[in-house]
Amino acid sequence: MLLDTPIKSDKNGVYIGIDILFGKKIYWHTEQSPRHHMLVVGPTGSGKTIALTTIATRLANLYNTTLAIFDVKGEYASLIRLFTDKNFIAWNVLQTPIPICNCSEAQEDITHSIRLFINTLNSLYKLPTYIREQIHEQLTKLCKYCYEASLDNVLRGYWVEESETMYTTLSIFGTASESSAPLHLLYQKNVVMDLSKLFLLDPKAAAIATLYVLKRMLRIVKDLNTSPIAKIVLLDELWYLAQSSIEDLVNILIRYSRGYGIALAMATQSIDDLNPYADVIAENCSTILALSSSSRNYWVRLSRYLNLGKKGIENATKFVGQGIGVAKLYPHEKPFYVYIDPID
Repeated sequence: MLLDTPIKSDKNGVYIGIDILFGKKIYWHTEQSPRHHMLVVGPTGSGKTIALTTIATRLANLYNTTLAIFDVKGEYASLIRLFTDKNFIAWNVLQTPIPICNCSEAQEDITHSIRLFINTLNSLYKLPTYIREQIHEQLTKLCKYCYEASLDNVLRGYWVEESETMYTTLSIFGTASESSAPLHLLYQKNVVMDLSKLFLLDPKAAAIATLYVLKRMLRIVKDLNTSPIAKIVLLDELWYLAQSSIEDLVNILIRYSRGYGIALAMATQSIDDLNPYADVIAENCSTILALSSSSRNYWVRLSRYLNLGKKGIENATKFVGQGIGVAKLYPHEKPFYVYIDPID
């Protein structure tokens, strides 16, 4: 039985939960929001994953759109079935490679994809210019002649430093493979991209996979977008991206996502995971939810993003329990003490 059928998303907006001080239902008024991004912060065991999934699926139902879930924990393929009866495609990148090109693609799209792959790789590995040029030349040939290959084989020997982690990254990418997951499905369908085993092998490889696919999806959505929210992207455990590629994430959040109809639903354990761009990211989220902790320092650090004064901080430390937290919802200036209701 689904936890939430039908979804309680109506003219009031997206149903968030119950105000634990006054017993009223709390809604996120998305039509009034300049952006549709959300950020959930909370320590382990506070209920981040359930809260993130609850709100993201309700947002998807309100706008009749689909989700792309980047799953580094290996939980969402089964969890998502509790929140929606929509079909999801499960994509394990260690079994089905991420395509750099396919035989049916236009040359312009292939060229863009190759450049995007090299730029993403370079953003984390800082490749010398001559290596980037060699990779570009090799990939152009492979794609031109529709040659199917795994990149860890065809690019082996191009560098020495960080070889093991680099080959882990390259092993999840391929060219001209009919078995590769077509990336247009990320726009058209609900997809759970399983990065959990890859994440255990190398978090940096998981970050590259996420960034590359997300950037490819932006190009697809840009050409097809006809809705205020064309796609909802769920990014849990955001620190794995922020550690190595925070600038890319901020660019996607600020420069591209609104115009392209992308809504980011993000979660992380600490607001400090997002430094030095925590302020920028928070400013671009219409919903910020901090889940419970008895630590006063935790709430002091979050107080500026939630508009919590001294009394508010003291109150927040007292409301401890899974799914309980403080929410700052646009356009309200005052925060809500809320229980995130996954059932109603």
